[in-house]
Amino acid sequence: MNDKTERKMRVWALLGPHRGDNNQVLALAEALGLPFEEKWLRFNQLRRLQPALLGATLRSVAAGSRAQLEGEPPDLTISTGHRSVPVMRALRKRSGGKMRAVHLGYPRISPRYFDLVVPTPEYPVPDAPNVVRIPFALSPLTKTPVEPDELTALTALPRPRRLFVLGGPTLYWELPQAQMLGALRRLLEIAERGGGSVLAIGSPRTPQRLLNAVAEMLGRASVPAFIAPREGPPSYRAMIEAADQIHVTADSVAMVADAVNTRKPVGIVPIAKSRLGCIAMAAADRVRPGKRLHPRDLRFFWASLEEHGFGGSVDVPLASEPPDFTAEIVARVRRLLELPPEPARAARDSDR
Repeated sequence: MNDKTERKMRVWALLGPHRGDNNQVLALAEALGLPFEEKWLRFNQLRRLQPALLGATLRSVAAGSRAQLEGEPPDLTISTGHRSVPVMRALRKRSGGKMRAVHLGYPRISPRYFDLVVPTPEYPVPDAPNVVRIPFALSPLTKTPVEPDELTALTALPRPRRLFVLGGPTLYWELPQAQMLGALRRLLEIAERGGGSVLAIGSPRTPQRLLNAVAEMLGRASVPAFIAPREGPPSYRAMIEAADQIHVTADSVAMVADAVNTRKPVGIVPIAKSRLGCIAMAAADRVRPGKRLHPRDLRFFWASLEEHGFGGSVDVPLASEPPDFTAEIVARVRRLLELPPEPARAARDSDR
């Protein structure tokens, strides 16, 4: 797809260390219908500074990652996470302000620095004409192919297959082992009464101790059970594909989005406040009642899920028909680029 001058339009997907964040960027890049390049960014210690302090600079990018950012800037960047914000601003400055920028999530600076900001409910992004809020993160999962041999062992397990997806601790929240094992025990009890099997998979953030405890419980289960190795196979995508129900811990907005977008029954597994979370929320709720806690407040995400009927509980998982939020954002981005509303077939740049 070219612009009005017949010049090839260039799109950069700015990727970082977090799989969930990268999946959102790739979901939009793939759906946009333009060839794009993946720019994998590694950062140095300056990444710890807030974007407002760093300004428009590549100084927080590790030396080995800077070379890929040299030369003419792209027509569009798609980014997420606050670490990518100084990079975007440096590229836009180099373009003379011509480059368009779309950010998914909370950039930790004013939305005025972007053409479009797409936050989910947990982020304290102020209202603005270029802010479009969606109930949960964009997800490319349902469009990712699964190798048939990955599914062979999983589909041999009796149905319904109940998948337990574990995330990990965050700034204000934790996954108490007793509570997580209690949810798993409940899934096993349901399988004992109603038939089927129980599967489990962790994420890169899941504590190894918790994974070991889950594996031990499944190993002693009286019903068919399986836990995926941390590095696979089978892949996370294959586990989601094979499952008839998906029960996901409430810490991960990205994994909840993956689950809900399958339109299968989903159960949200509650988590608990960390010690810091108890202190921070008590103070924030007293000083600013009803306002989001910085840098994100998962309570608002959970309230949005409940409001829209996206997900139930371990005992009563709910299936839903979520709108195609990715298509809505794609339409906005294509208008920014003055492109026709219907995207062409998405593709990564073959030269990267």
